[in-house]
Amino acid sequence: MIYHVEETEEVLAELSALPAEALTAYLELRTTLELTPWSGNQYNPDNPAGANMRTQPFGSGHGLAIYVIIEHPELDEHRVVITRTTWI
Repeated sequence: MIYHVEETEEVLAELSALPAEALTAYLELRTTLELTPWSGNQYNPDNPAGANMRTQPFGSGHGLAIYVIIEHPELDEHRVVITRTTWI
Protein backbone atom coordinates (compact mmCIF):
# COMPACT_ATOMS: atom_id res chain seq x y z
CA MET A 1 0.00 0.00 0.00
CA ILE A 2 1.25 3.46 -0.85
CA TYR A 3 0.33 6.47 1.28
CA HIS A 4 -0.20 9.91 -0.21
CA VAL A 5 2.13 12.36 1.58
CA GLU A 6 1.22 16.03 1.92
CA GLU A 7 2.50 19.02 3.87
CA THR A 8 0.68 21.79 5.69
CA GLU A 9 1.27 25.40 4.65
CA GLU A 10 3.47 25.85 7.73
CA VAL A 11 5.68 22.94 6.73
CA LEU A 12 6.07 24.29 3.21
CA ALA A 13 7.28 27.56 4.73
CA GLU A 14 9.67 25.70 7.04
CA LEU A 15 11.06 23.70 4.12
CA SER A 16 11.80 26.84 2.10
CA ALA A 17 14.22 27.94 4.84
CA LEU A 18 16.17 24.67 5.02
CA PRO A 19 19.64 24.17 3.50
CA ALA A 20 19.98 22.04 0.34
CA GLU A 21 21.28 19.00 2.25
CA ALA A 22 18.18 19.09 4.44
CA LEU A 23 15.87 19.13 1.42
CA THR A 24 17.56 16.06 -0.04
CA ALA A 25 17.14 14.24 3.26
CA TYR A 26 13.53 15.40 3.49
CA LEU A 27 12.73 13.96 0.07
CA GLU A 28 14.17 10.63 1.22
CA LEU A 29 11.93 10.84 4.28
CA ARG A 30 8.86 11.43 2.09
CA THR A 31 9.66 8.23 0.20
CA THR A 32 9.88 6.34 3.49
CA LEU A 33 6.55 7.77 4.64
CA GLU A 34 4.86 6.72 1.39
CA LEU A 35 5.70 3.10 2.16
CA THR A 36 6.13 2.71 5.93
CA PRO A 37 4.65 5.62 7.89
CA TRP A 38 4.00 3.46 10.96
CA SER A 39 7.77 2.96 11.37
CA GLY A 40 8.04 6.34 13.12
CA ASN A 41 7.88 6.75 16.87
CA GLN A 42 4.58 7.63 18.51
CA TYR A 43 4.51 11.37 19.26
CA ASN A 44 3.08 10.89 22.76
CA PRO A 45 3.48 7.28 23.98
CA ASP A 46 1.32 8.09 27.03
CA ASN A 47 -1.69 8.72 24.79
CA PRO A 48 -2.76 5.48 23.08
CA ALA A 49 -5.63 7.30 21.35
CA GLY A 50 -3.07 9.39 19.47
CA ALA A 51 -1.13 6.46 18.02
CA ASN A 52 -1.52 7.84 14.50
CA MET A 53 0.56 10.94 15.37
CA ARG A 54 4.21 10.04 14.75
CA THR A 55 7.72 11.45 14.54
CA GLN A 56 10.51 10.46 12.20
CA PRO A 57 14.09 11.75 12.17
CA PHE A 58 15.79 12.56 8.87
CA GLY A 59 19.12 13.90 7.67
CA SER A 60 21.30 11.81 10.04
CA GLY A 61 19.26 13.05 12.98
CA HIS A 62 19.53 16.76 12.15
CA GLY A 63 15.88 16.92 11.16
CA LEU A 64 12.65 15.78 12.70
CA ALA A 65 9.23 15.53 11.11
CA ILE A 66 5.95 15.29 12.99
CA TYR A 67 3.10 13.79 11.03
CA VAL A 68 -0.37 12.27 11.25
CA ILE A 69 -1.42 9.05 9.53
CA ILE A 70 -4.98 9.11 8.20
CA GLU A 71 -6.55 5.84 7.12
CA HIS A 72 -10.05 5.27 5.81
CA PRO A 73 -9.86 1.80 4.22
CA GLU A 74 -13.54 1.87 3.24
CA LEU A 75 -12.76 4.91 1.07
CA ASP A 76 -9.37 3.58 -0.02
CA GLU A 77 -7.79 6.65 1.60
CA HIS A 78 -4.30 6.34 3.07
CA ARG A 79 -2.60 9.66 3.75
CA VAL A 80 0.25 11.11 5.74
CA VAL A 81 0.05 14.79 6.64
CA ILE A 82 3.34 16.30 7.77
CA THR A 83 2.46 18.98 10.30
CA ARG A 84 5.88 20.17 11.45
CA THR A 85 9.58 19.92 10.58
CA THR A 86 12.69 21.09 12.38
CA TRP A 87 16.37 21.12 11.44
CA ILE A 88 19.32 21.64 13.78
